[in-house]
Amino acid sequence: MDTIDVRTTAGTVRGTLTGGIAAFKGIPYAEAPFGPNLFRPPVPRSRWEGVRECTDYGPRCPQPTSGLFTDRATGEDCLSVNVWAPQGASRLPVLFWIHGGGFLMGSNADPGTDGTSFARDGVILVSCNYRLGALGFLHAGHLDDAYATASGAYGLADQIAALRWTRDNIARFGGDPDNITVFGSSAGGTFVNSLLGCPDAQGLFRRAVSQSAAGAPAFGFPADAAEAIADIMLAKLGVPATDLPTLAPDRILKAQREIMSEVQRGEHPRCGRMTIPFVPLTSGDLLPRPPCDAIADGVGADVELIIGTNRDECTLYGLMEDMGAAETGMSPGAWDADPALQQRILHVYERSHEHGSPISPEISMVSDRAFRIPSLRIAEAHQRAGGSTRVYQFAWRSPAFGGRVGASHGIEGPFVFDDFALPITRALIGEQAPQNVIAAMHGAWASFATTGDPAATGHVPIWPQYETPGRPTMVFNDTTGVVDDPDSAGRAAWDDVDLRL
Repeated sequence: MDTIDVRTTAGTVRGTLTGGIAAFKGIPYAEAPFGPNLFRPPVPRSRWEGVRECTDYGPRCPQPTSGLFTDRATGEDCLSVNVWAPQGASRLPVLFWIHGGGFLMGSNADPGTDGTSFARDGVILVSCNYRLGALGFLHAGHLDDAYATASGAYGLADQIAALRWTRDNIARFGGDPDNITVFGSSAGGTFVNSLLGCPDAQGLFRRAVSQSAAGAPAFGFPADAAEAIADIMLAKLGVPATDLPTLAPDRILKAQREIMSEVQRGEHPRCGRMTIPFVPLTSGDLLPRPPCDAIADGVGADVELIIGTNRDECTLYGLMEDMGAAETGMSPGAWDADPALQQRILHVYERSHEHGSPISPEISMVSDRAFRIPSLRIAEAHQRAGGSTRVYQFAWRSPAFGGRVGASHGIEGPFVFDDFALPITRALIGEQAPQNVIAAMHGAWASFATTGDPAATGHVPIWPQYETPGRPTMVFNDTTGVVDDPDSAGRAAWDDVDLRL
């Protein structure tokens, strides 16, 4: 195996070199966030002597087990980044990936997010780990002022630290620190929106791509709900707040699991309506305002944005619940708004329902409520503030489960990375993935990161800026092209509906 060394600000790292692509995995950007560093902002990594082997992924951040993600071991020394770069690169554009996983799971080692394809196309790929669940998003500052800095958003602080590491080091790998694009899907897309509206993150990236962002946190996770969660957590742990740094991660994860089950059963009404009550706190020092409000007031207006969702986001959630999985919060029954309002909006989807489609009007409605409409509100806030804004819809539908999967949540990821290594991918997409859709989406993302114009390399047609009332949207499908205001009846049904928690 050929190797390659790069000297970073903390010391020299050794990666692998395969087919002209250098890969560095598990580079630590911060100290382990446990013991004295638990529930505190990340501490920059201290220098090391000699050469650090970075030829394999680092440990995942402690998290619940799941068959959907890598089975790589978790560990306390988990704050790491990976870098893929062409050998001999100089001033290349950089894509910075933030993984999803419902704010609870996932890592930068997940199958399907290898950076080799981007590196071969002349774009350096960086991916980061960050703290998850209660370890990353407990409002511990409510319990003790010692934890007040970045309280309720320690995981977001990790991402900012990893971005700073990238800014300070990426030129050594051949990247351009002035041309960084953040992108992420699902919870990762939500973090892209949060970073866009976060004062401390300004200037760390030039462009952003938000894929299928979980919508509710864009409008804010209120302090009273976060405080209630923190109080319940401390009671379950049975220790004073000053003793939190003495706890092992497994003990906190056990309490987290119990709290989530109780919240989903409705036992803690003070905790609000989030079935996953560990998301970034708004009203703290990192996110003083909900991202949508900050973006509307011009925060992040200098960042070029692509934002979009998949047409049938919630199909997999519905299938999971049909198969006996726990309540996900993404099914039609999870919306507790006024029944008359729900019925009025559902009638719109029933009237526009595609004849013979296995995707029910209820699933289409909740897909828009949970993902599409919040993303469009971010897009419109950014556009009105003067930001360069483009919107997409991923509409290629999987034939799996008799067509009931459709263009589900997460299905766009393999097309973006041109990486179909995740085992479930083949089951959902089939053995012969549509090459034209891969070329369009992967090519557009690489072109956007390079030039700011996703159509510059010709992989997609001219992609106009988003504006109202036209609402031009790039629709990725067997034939990819711009459609004005797709599924307009459903979109309009949400006008003036409050989606805040």
